[in-house]
Amino acid sequence: MSGTFEQGWAARPFAQQFPEMNADEAKRLDYINTSITTLYLAGLLTDKQANEIRTKKFPRVVTKAVLGKR
Repeated sequence: MSGTFEQGWAARPFAQQFPEMNADEAKRLDYINTSITTLYLAGLLTDKQANEIRTKKFPRVVTKAVLGKR
């Protein structure tokens, strides 16, 4: 793992970012990424909540998926 990954509305699909990742896991991460953006744009997440998710929680989820520890 390179230590970073793209997220947000302009991010490449996780299958492209991590070709070694299981396809179902990559789809799940894409869905979560899209959902975070959708909830934020709909006003259902505050700036603080979105930042917490994007900088702390989602990276942990991605790390587990990349390492195969779901």
